Amino acid sequence: MHSAAGADLPGRGRRVAVGISGGVDSAVAALLLQWQGYEVVGVFMRNWDEGEETGNQNCSGGCPAAHRGGMRGFRRGAPGQAACAAGPTGLGVFSEFLAQCGRGLTPNPDLACNRHIKFDALLSFAGQLGAGLVATGHYARLAPGGGGGGGGGVSLLRGADRLKDQSYFLASVQPAALRRVLFPVGHLSKAEVRRLAAAAGLATADKRSSAGICFIGRRNFAAFLGQYLAPLPGRYVDVGSGAVLGTCPDLAAVTHGQRPGIGGAPERVYAVGKDVVERVVYVAQGRGHPALLCTTALLRTPHWLSAGHAAQLAAQGWLRCQYKARYGQQPRPSERLGFRPSAYCRLQPQDSRMLGSYLVVRFDEPGVAITPQQACVLYDGELCLGAALIALPGTSLHEEAGGDGSAGQRLDTAGASA
Repeated sequence: MHSAAGADLPGRGRRVAVGISGGVDSAVAALLLQWQGYEVVGVFMRNWDEGEETGNQNCSGGCPAAHRGGMRGFRRGAPGQAACAAGPTGLGVFSEFLAQCGRGLTPNPDLACNRHIKFDALLSFAGQLGAGLVATGHYARLAPGGGGGGGGGVSLLRGADRLKDQSYFLASVQPAALRRVLFPVGHLSKAEVRRLAAAAGLATADKRSSAGICFIGRRNFAAFLGQYLAPLPGRYVDVGSGAVLGTCPDLAAVTHGQRPGIGGAPERVYAVGKDVVERVVYVAQGRGHPALLCTTALLRTPHWLSAGHAAQLAAQGWLRCQYKARYGQQPRPSERLGFRPSAYCRLQPQDSRMLGSYLVVRFDEPGVAITPQQACVLYDGELCLGAALIALPGTSLHEEAGGDGSAGQRLDTAGASA
């Protein structure tokens, strides 16, 4: 059991700007900081008017309802309140997300939101309020030193609650920014956070946790994209038989590992890859189909939080660590090794270039639905080393076993330009 006052945090008596999401985690974060003697200012960040968007009945933190609910979550008579607009920064993150979706990629904007909005624009706004520190309700921890000096003497660690650990979403934050950040609930479990909120009489104690992507929230992803992007129609092709199974309304709304909703098959059908040039979604029957599994992946230039591990990789040419290829996954072992791209994943030319700073990883156990432009976050035990966006998955187990050679031959030629 943990102390109700929370972990020992630096800078007692200093002013802290707490990012308010409207949920219980940020409310308890503010509460713990008050108990530890900080002067707390609650800051609501608004990026755009989500209330005007079609189907947005559960705003993801940017609408007035979240603002009011989050501020009511504070203890009566406690901190001051302020509102911050991300402005061009938020619009830039959103625009880049749409541009990547329009090219058939599957980006995760949460990492960019944290790097450019919560721990850049918000830090700047906090300085205007006279707050030298920013705190959020993320389930992650910080430690002085460690990691070979990464983060200017601050290391990012996994949250104590393994089911809620959010270090994945923080892995691309600038190391210098982490020196001015506090994560007051990172040492607690979600259940402990709710108990603290209930004991303090916070209005958010029983509020449902937020879910979904940064500015999308709980809305249907395909419907959301349809408000901003013209569809990329294509066709579904079975990797085993090569048969066309139907028409895909929009390739941008389909991602690796997803069930695209094709009827008539004896087993559930899953997307195993996309050729965005030829407008093909490759599918296979069964969640355990070998076309969903691969043992290698190509990562784009990494963002390092641990200078020591980056130096180790540069010195010896390989690094053994663990990885998460999506939030909620438990870290798995990986290391750098040789690479051959999957025939079932073909991107636009601007997304297929390979640079000398890219990394190749081999998974000890096959990775599932490794998806271009998702983040691969690297770990050494509790320590988060940084993140790299996935460029391409390696050949699937289905291809290595001699699956659909005709598709592989066609796409290998195109992949040679990568």
